[in-house]
Amino acid sequence: MICRQCGNEMRDDARFCPHCGALNGPDAGGGLDGGGYRAPSYTGPEAPVTGGGKKKGLIIGGIVAAVAVIAVLAVVLSGLFSSRKGAVEKAMAKSFAAYAQAEEALGLPDLSRLGQEQSYSQGFSLVLNSVSSSLVGYDTSALSGLGLRMSADLSGKDRYLGFELSAFWDDEDLLNFYVTADDDELYFSSPQITGETLYGVNTETLGADIAQTTGDSSMEDFSFNIFELVDMVMEAVDPEVAEQAVKEANKALWNEAEVKKVGGKTLSVNGTEQKTTAYQVTFPQKAMEDYVDALAEVMSAMNYYDLYEELFRSMGMPREELEDFLSQLEDMDVYGELADDLKVALKRLGDLELSVCLYGGYVAAVGWEGRIDGSDVEMLLTLGGGEEYVDDLGLELEVDGTAVTVRSEGDHSCKNGSFTDKTTMRVGALKMTSEMSYDPREKGDNFSWELSIPGAGSVDMSGSLTVPNQDSVNLNLEDISMKLMGMEVCSLGLEYYAGPFQGNAAAEKKAEIITAMSEEELMRMTLDTQQRALAWADEMERLFASRLPEELLWAIMA
Repeated sequence: MICRQCGNEMRDDARFCPHCGALNGPDAGGGLDGGGYRAPSYTGPEAPVTGGGKKKGLIIGGIVAAVAVIAVLAVVLSGLFSSRKGAVEKAMAKSFAAYAQAEEALGLPDLSRLGQEQSYSQGFSLVLNSVSSSLVGYDTSALSGLGLRMSADLSGKDRYLGFELSAFWDDEDLLNFYVTADDDELYFSSPQITGETLYGVNTETLGADIAQTTGDSSMEDFSFNIFELVDMVMEAVDPEVAEQAVKEANKALWNEAEVKKVGGKTLSVNGTEQKTTAYQVTFPQKAMEDYVDALAEVMSAMNYYDLYEELFRSMGMPREELEDFLSQLEDMDVYGELADDLKVALKRLGDLELSVCLYGGYVAAVGWEGRIDGSDVEMLLTLGGGEEYVDDLGLELEVDGTAVTVRSEGDHSCKNGSFTDKTTMRVGALKMTSEMSYDPREKGDNFSWELSIPGAGSVDMSGSLTVPNQDSVNLNLEDISMKLMGMEVCSLGLEYYAGPFQGNAAAEKKAEIITAMSEEELMRMTLDTQQRALAWADEMERLFASRLPEELLWAIMA
């Protein structure tokens, strides 16, 4: 279980937290259930307006905001509760725990475990419900029912991978493609093109088979097994090692931080005025640069260069091709370049001084203001202000009079049984609104989401989001309406499923290894697939001609 006071893990049967000593249990006071809590909000001072450098300043300001958030989150994730900075640490941990609890209230599964275990099935389909005839000047109702379907099934234990890509029209499949990896054999099939036969290769003998067939020995040693390559990647990227390295970087950064109590401060946080306790938290420039280097090292520790080299050497790639590829890869140091860019921004920034305001044991506001390259920059993150701490959130970024604001409000804690959110984003005169609702208690018609830009357009979707069990999720959006200037452009339907591996559902088919075929068999396969492809094309032409109005058909062909 998680301590309701400090956010650290503890035994389920523990009555007192071993980290902070807080009472935990049904009657524990000061918990995350809200009680009479009303968190503050913070509007902050008005930013001075100067001329020039707005675009550049906004970019730099965005980097600064990102750095500030990284610094704050680093503390949250560090889990430290033993230093003189305890008040700020505990407040950050308590805030983090509140959001974690709100996430749990949604009841959505953590599907990342399925990926780590290499055992999952997932499927996706998108279908056209309708398209506006007024946009093209033709009757487009016949296009209803056209869609695309994809699915993937993976079992690392069984060394099986199946992938499907299909186009359909109502209940009729127009074209299907299947790719199947079964241990050392890789197959391709299409009912319309290959019939009931799967054509494939043995990946472990591929180079030798090609050499024997063609007489070209340059790729004779080329050999691989998809699942062994996946195992090599999984071994090279150890998430636990990376997580520990990040924790150590967070700890080192926080140890270098200086915390000074400023005193009482009355703030307006998301519309609620409250008296808070303000602290000044300073991260020295050198500590921030070391932190960026540490994170870059964590990412680089995955060492994709060495990994690719090992992968391709194991596959028997010819030396010349391998060296050419690796030489190009050396120039792609993404994480190093990102670290350099951040350190340039930090040199302009200097020491990072954050204003952290606490109320009710939670973080109420985190602010920063300064001057970068002649531009005045202000950033303010506000948390709380409503009945429940997690219900309200605000972000303000202002650079030389150009403001970006984000305001989120709703029942984020699911206190009334369902999740609701209204988020408004403003960039100058531009406004974008997101409204979402989700009721985990309902099995049907429990999800809706609307994204809109007033005076421009909107996307409105509704349907159901269900959790059949703790390891799977179903999303069925029966109507995704896309509107432009108030007029519906089209309506789509979407279905998505993700969950544990469901097995190989493909029908048993005859399998043929292409590299083991004789010249006569290869010629027969080629002629057969060509004939099937031509027959399929003729069938599609007749189908579309029979279903679509002539004028629409000619318009599409044109």
